[in-house]
Formats: sequence, C-alpha cells, structure tokens
Amino acid sequence: MALNYKIKYFISFLSTGSSDVFRVVGDSVQLEINGSVSEFDEFTWMFSGTVNILKYYKKYKDVTLSPRYKDRVEFNEETCSLTLKNLQKTDSGLYKVKASNALQTTTLCTYRLSVLGKSSGAPVLTVYNSTDPCNITLTCRGHDLSINSTCYKETCEEKEVTSTGGVALSLSVRDGAIICNHSNPVSWKQEKITIKIVSEVKWCVNEIIRKMYYLKWYISLLVLLQSLWPVTNIFLLLAPNKKV
Repeated sequence: MALNYKIKYFISFLSTGSSDVFRVVGDSVQLEINGSVSEFDEFTWMFSGTVNILKYYKKYKDVTLSPRYKDRVEFNEETCSLTLKNLQKTDSGLYKVKASNALQTTTLCTYRLSVLGKSSGAPVLTVYNSTDPCNITLTCRGHDLSINSTCYKETCEEKEVTSTGGVALSLSVRDGAIICNHSNPVSWKQEKITIKIVSEVKWCVNEIIRKMYYLKWYISLLVLLQSLWPVTNIFLLLAPNKKV
C-alpha cells in the first residue's frame, strides 16, 4: 500500500509542469484544473509558494479567502478553478493548487502568470539616405530597444531583437512598405513608411549609368590626348623657329 502511494504521488508530481499565461493589466484570468477533482477533499490555491489565496473544504462547502484577495477572486466549487479579476503587474508570479485526501497531498497544476501593460507608444522609424544613392539606412526604435538596418537596391535586411518579458522589436519590408513593429505577448504597435522600391531602384540604376557614361567619356578623352601627344611633339619639332 505504501509503495503504491509513493508511485502515485511521484507520477502526480511529474505531471504538474507549469503553463505560461499572459494578460493585460486590468483583465481577468481563469486558472483551471485539468482532470478530475472528485478524489480530493481539500484544495488550496497558492501564490508564489507562500501566500494562500483560498482554501476549500469540499465536505463542508467551506471557502476561506485571504483578505488580500477580497472582491478580486471567484471560485468554482464544482471544478475548483480560480478566477482573478482586475489584474495588476504585482500579480505576476507562480500560482499552484494543492489537493489532499486521506492518503496524499499533491500539486494538481501550476501556472506562471505574467501581467503586462499595453505596448506604450508607437515605435519610431527613420529613413536616412547615404552618400551612395543605392544605399538606404533604417533605424527602428521602440521603448529601450533599437535596430539599425540597410537597404541596397531592392534588398532590405530584416532584423528582430527581444528583451526580458517577451518584448520584441522587429523591422521588415512588406508590399513596398518598411514596417517597424514593437510588441509584447499581449499587444503590439507599429509604424510603417511606404516606399516605391521600384522607383528607388530605377533612380539608383540610372545614377550608376550616368556616372559610367561620364567615366567613359573621360577615359576616351584621356586616350585621345595620349594618342595625339606624339603627333604634337613632331609638329613642334618641325615647326620653324622664329628669329627675333
């Protein structure tokens, strides 16, 4: 009997991996128990491993709620799920529910909740023209993140950076538009600048052709002068000297 209890407890412990949950400040979240709860008599929802949110004694239908969570918690006595309302960033952390009966106490499920603010402020996208007419420099900024990238002719370098908490900043080109996107797991904002890539490429190519045209004439002129130089020398040597 003792061996069966230990094996059952060990299997229950292994099956309680944490699930990541993301919510916006002010929202609600429902933390559910997957599976049957009929074999257990007592349930305890906990925050950060030390704070008891509530205890439920199924036999007596008795719910003991922490004053800290007054008016912010809903408990379903049938499923033993917990709903937290009006979430704040301080509610971020680890939540778990322990269940017990005459034979065992085990953790049924664990949630890692992240309460995030909405993405604050639109990102800033700046386009710079360099001295090279075929190159464009891009700068994408959002919050404390920044991306620098370049476009050469019709090819633009796409980039993405991330920081703690799932905050991300990305720069991409879609359908003739440069897009700077700032996001977190619950919201996103972006700025885009529409560019006529084909026109830019044509201008770039035309500029190159124009420069090559002038370079060709410059080289031709140098070759012509070089070929005329011996003739000029002979002419100068054969020309009669004027006496004073």
